[in-house]
Amino acid sequence: MKVCFADGDLECYATDERAALKALGKVRANLYAKRLFSLRSASNFEALKRFPGNFHELLGNRKGQWACNLDQPYRLISKGAEPDEAVVWSTVTEATVLEIVDYH
Repeated sequence: MKVCFADGDLECYATDERAALKALGKVRANLYAKRLFSLRSASNFEALKRFPGNFHELLGNRKGQWACNLDQPYRLISKGAEPDEAVVWSTVTEATVLEIVDYH
């Protein structure tokens, strides 16, 4: 998939390992890089379900977004569709990385 970033810092962490290590710590920075690799490797959002990291669609006020595990309790949140759209996830081939958050 094509991957875009909603936040300049997250884009920086994707391209600058040193900045990622400093801001996220070793464990989270390594998992962040792995999850981005999975996003880029998947052909669409539906295919993400087969990758490590528990990629899953969110509901409620996060409809249209997907989460995957980083270090507990943090999740990487990406967006694949607008919340009011009816979505066939196997056709969505572009992801926007939104945030790293503990939403629980």
